[in-house]
Amino acid sequence: MIKWCSYCFRFICECEPYDQFLISHGVCQACLAKGVTKGDIDKKNLHEFKTFFSSLQATARYGGSAQVSRILAESRRLGIPPMDLLLGLFQPLLVEIGELWATGQVTVSTEHRFSALVGDLLAQLRSEAPRNPEPVSPRLILINASDNYHTLGLQMADTFFTTCGLATLSITPGLPSKEILELIAFHQPEAVGFSLALHTQMKPVGEVAACIRKLPAPPRYLLLGGAAVRMGLPVPTPDFQVCQHLTEVLPLLGA
Repeated sequence: MIKWCSYCFRFICECEPYDQFLISHGVCQACLAKGVTKGDIDKKNLHEFKTFFSSLQATARYGGSAQVSRILAESRRLGIPPMDLLLGLFQPLLVEIGELWATGQVTVSTEHRFSALVGDLLAQLRSEAPRNPEPVSPRLILINASDNYHTLGLQMADTFFTTCGLATLSITPGLPSKEILELIAFHQPEAVGFSLALHTQMKPVGEVAACIRKLPAPPRYLLLGGAAVRMGLPVPTPDFQVCQHLTEVLPLLGA
């Protein structure tokens, strides 16, 4: 379930049930601080917003990159900030299409076409955002788990953390274990995050984590995220900080 503020139309969070890709509404903390109550709902705008999301779900199945300009124009008309558009609408849609593909309800070409659309959308939004140089000493390193070739989620996460002022370095696709250890030993980040698409990718990540903990200056946090985590991946070790939402990382690093 994807929760948005019914007053200012900012993305709040995803909540259970995570396997239902429907729009719910509440009031964000910023609006609550202004005295807005949960009864303050603009029903007309909320209807338009839900209609927009329904159109995106249809685009995910049948559309293509030619729809990017229309999507951006409509999101701006509704007042949806770029990061909220990515995290609150397109990130869940990527998971939904992945689930539909895994269960044979959409074709591989559909999944690839939608991934290309999201990639073009992300590139457009990045081109419009202020440019930040790649950090010399990143506080956070993001890495795809072994055999996870879905890079868009990590790109979105990189964009989000960078926008929040957190020096971040993302590596896509994944790296051999030896290179991961060398990268961490060189940069000595405060946290390292792994993105998992499938439950089977947990085992190699756990093996790398055991080696990371033996480094002379290991990171304070080992983070787990990605589609598998969002859908309830069981974590067999307490070494990891499980992050269902990107916002959960910011307090850990004081960002």
